[in-house]
Amino acid sequence: MRLFFAVDVHGATTVWRKWISAVDIYKTNGLILAGDLTGKVLVPIIDQGDGTFKASYYGKTWLLKDEAEIQDFERKLDNGGVYYKRMKKDEVERMKEKPELVSETINKLMIERIRTWLNLLVEKVNTKEILTVVMPGNDDEFVIDPVIREFEDKGIIYPLERIVEIEGHEMASIAHTNPTPWNTPREADERTLSKIIDKAVKQMQRPENGIFNFHCPPYETNLDLAPKLDKSMKIVSGFAGVEYIHVGSKAVRDAIKKYQPILGLHGHIHESAGYDFIGKTLVLNPGSEYGEGLLKGYIIDINRQGIEKYWKIQG
Repeated sequence: MRLFFAVDVHGATTVWRKWISAVDIYKTNGLILAGDLTGKVLVPIIDQGDGTFKASYYGKTWLLKDEAEIQDFERKLDNGGVYYKRMKKDEVERMKEKPELVSETINKLMIERIRTWLNLLVEKVNTKEILTVVMPGNDDEFVIDPVIREFEDKGIIYPLERIVEIEGHEMASIAHTNPTPWNTPREADERTLSKIIDKAVKQMQRPENGIFNFHCPPYETNLDLAPKLDKSMKIVSGFAGVEYIHVGSKAVRDAIKKYQPILGLHGHIHESAGYDFIGKTLVLNPGSEYGEGLLKGYIIDINRQGIEKYWKIQG
């Protein structure tokens, strides 16, 4: 089987479309997108009452003069992983007064985009014949899980709390990570994360012959280096440039070291694309540059004996 593995698209439609296209471009018969499917930002496109709309994003303000300009702007936001909604000025004011309205709106838009994506996936890919795994990650709200499950009868696999068979190898999947500075929806301390891992691995008959599809990378590897942040959440840098530290999970590392699966599939840390080994276990993180519309992934050729070859692609 030839797998195409990617992570961390964060709502970017262009990247999702490229991931789908990997089936034809690279002649794969397996697709895995494991973690952080949704975006984080909502941009109001505000009706000015004179036929024009105004929007601000990334420190810049746009005045959109007609429907064509609005649709072009919306398409750019969609491709960059940003959510948007056309609003009246009074609706924007209500959101400022009640932040919970922002959360409700962005959750609805997440659900809409995920459902649109999954419909496109089953339209473009024969998911009954191509192994297709779609998994949330730590950044994803739980509202999207039922949407993925809606498509299980169409061949899309929601891998959490179950074992997925891939070319004779069992794959266990976990979306949670160790704590982050951003307090994302699916985080756990190392002790709790270790229990989550143990519960998943206990479902496997032969974990040493299996695949650990854990969104969080193992601690102190090439896969978990991220910029160090100070107390004000600013990146620490000096004469030598940005300072990097290991931020992965010790529980994930300990589990890989203990069970020695044939493969670890990870993501979460966008800056740490690459591979490493923990004992005999190959661990991979494709990294992410979703904001630039860049798809990053690994192609993995796997047979019943193990990994034949693997290589990183981007485009």
